[in-house]
Amino acid sequence: MKTKQLLILGIIFVVLVVVVLIFENPFGQSEYEKKVETATPLFPNFNKEQVAKIEIVATGETTTLSKQDGNHWVVASMENYPADSEGIVELLSKVAEFKNTQRVSNNPEKQAEFEVDTTGVEAKLMDASDKLLAHLFVGKTTPGFLSSYVRAADSNDVYVAQGYLQSVFDKGTRTWKDRTIFNFNKGIVTQLNISSSEETVELRLDADGTWQMLKPAASAVKQTEVDSLLTTLSELDTDDFAETPDDLSAYGLDTPQSTISAVRNDGTTATLHIGNEEEGKLYVKRGDTDTVFRLFKSNVDRLIKKSDTLKAEEPPPEVTTE
Repeated sequence: MKTKQLLILGIIFVVLVVVVLIFENPFGQSEYEKKVETATPLFPNFNKEQVAKIEIVATGETTTLSKQDGNHWVVASMENYPADSEGIVELLSKVAEFKNTQRVSNNPEKQAEFEVDTTGVEAKLMDASDKLLAHLFVGKTTPGFLSSYVRAADSNDVYVAQGYLQSVFDKGTRTWKDRTIFNFNKGIVTQLNISSSEETVELRLDADGTWQMLKPAASAVKQTEVDSLLTTLSELDTDDFAETPDDLSAYGLDTPQSTISAVRNDGTTATLHIGNEEEGKLYVKRGDTDTVFRLFKSNVDRLIKKSDTLKAEEPPPEVTTE
């Protein structure tokens, strides 16, 4: 009986080994590996360093990105507003990485199915003389959601490329604008002023490098609370953009509800005015620009701190025994 069982187990083992050898191919390259090894770039002559202009068409809207002064990108279609430089670097890298590894179709009638036609995102990348360096369509994600369909505009071949690419090329309502409000070294801030309808808080860095509260009353402060506030302010990005109005009163920014200012040791000041709230976001504006941003209330609350929150807890009184 045991011999028969061992024989059956042996046969099963042999079958499993054969299956592994057939499908896993441990002693040689898989078909996919061979394709990757022999794959060529989708745009063989593409050099991302030569790109000086990018046109993106999505949902009927055209966005134009332009490189100025050799390395500074702006959204030319939005009054030359500074562009999301990290997003552009990612886009250019993706185009350079596209390869003809996995073709899924060369039937032009199926382009709409993969959304690699006008139903998807169209991108043109050009050099400084408007010479076309790459022209492509980015389609929908694959069923696994880890890759997307792409097609060079001058070809019917549709390929699979890694990543959720539509968000790389189409920023939607987020736009291609740089979302930075402030970006400075928090270590050079020597004074913080926070004003609201309730109180005015003034904090200063003393000679020992310790933050102290001067207003509304002199007090020691929680150093970690101040450091967290400075981190938020010095690395502040917007959650949304607002239309720049003719009259700031439309957003409550003519007479701000609250203001926070950071005085730096070089004599400059970073000031943020906070206006009205609408749909969970507050309108905010730097003191030195006209651009109006929108921040979630939770992010504003991380900046406009009350004195009670910042004030250090007093040590318990000493207990004396006779």
